[in-house]
Order: sequence, then structure tokens, then C-alpha cells
Amino acid sequence: MVEWVLVRSEHRGVLGAALAKAWRGDVVVVELVFAATGVLFIAPGATTARRAARWPDVLTDWGEINEERLFPGDLAPVLAEELSGLGADVLALFAELDLRATTTGWYRKGALVELEHVGASQVAWSPDGGLGRPFDGTRRGVGAQVGRRIASLVGDEKTAGLFDRLDGQRLAVGEAILTTALHRLFGETPPPMDELRGRVATARTERVRV
Repeated sequence: MVEWVLVRSEHRGVLGAALAKAWRGDVVVVELVFAATGVLFIAPGATTARRAARWPDVLTDWGEINEERLFPGDLAPVLAEELSGLGADVLALFAELDLRATTTGWYRKGALVELEHVGASQVAWSPDGGLGRPFDGTRRGVGAQVGRRIASLVGDEKTAGLFDRLDGQRLAVGEAILTTALHRLFGETPPPMDELRGRVATARTERVRV
């Protein structure tokens, strides 16, 4: 399982203040560079959240009705709230190793502003759009692009329509959710998730206790 809070390195100066408000315990921070943009990957170690995450009521209701959690706990959402409240655009990310349960949440000004999730059920949310499903409507074109990228990874040109055919399967949707969110943050096509996990695991690590 991966649970990260990601923010561009230019916001490192407010990270300490955000961590002090959000978490208690050990924190791991790794910096990687994509398209000349530094990105901080912040992960909990032996860590607890100092408070509960704040969710829009409609997402709280969705979780109760579907008996499904968007994140494993409060850690990533709480830090994303605090960090974005100090001026950063923040991506909170959760993914099972097989990507069949995946969540990305964008935070600005201390609040969630966009969410996409796939697990036993699928949901997307934004303040203007309300509840929906990932890659519905205007996102269909983006989904097709991600489908072509997945097809190129498996090396079969005949599967260029893979995403559309696998739209109901959690693996394809999880891959699409991660790829589009990370592309937006990195400014370039992200590596496959296995490769990205490896880069984070082998990078120079900064350990912080809060």
C-alpha cells in the first residue's frame, strides 16, 4: 500500500508548520525531480493524525452508504488540509499495490476541491460537479489517452482502446486516476507506479519527528 502527500518543493518552507498541526510521530520525506520541478513525497511512519479529516457531507454519506473508505485513515487528508491551508496545492494519494483501490484528492486553501476514487465502488467529486464517476463526460477524452498509454506499456498496438473496454474494471480505472493526477503535478507523463515506488524507496530520505 502507498499513502503519500505530494507537494512541489517550493512549498518546503511551510511543511514543518503543517506537520506540527497534522501529525504526531515519525515522518518520511523524499524529494524527486520531474520536468525540472521538485516534488516532495511525504509519507507517515509510526504516525497518528492529530484530528479527524474534514469531508464534504455528500462524501461522508457516500462512504456510509457504500461502506467504503476513501483513504485508509485520516493521515493523508489531514496533512493535505493543513499544508494547502498554508498556500500550497496538494495531492493526497492512496493506492493498493495492485491499484484496485486507489484515491487521489486535490486540496487548496485548506479544503478538498477534487477527488477520484475506485475500489469496490467508484466515485468522483468536485464542489461544482457534485458526485459522479471518474472519467465520465468531458473526462472521456482523457480516459482514452490513458488507455492508449496503458496499451503501450503492455506492448500491443491492438489494445489502443483498452481503457474504454476496461472502464468497469478497477485496475484500469486505478491506473487512469493515478496517471492523470501525477501528470498534472509532475508536468510530464509519470513512470509506472511500480517504478515510482522504487524511486521513492531508493531516494535519499529525510526523517522527521513531530
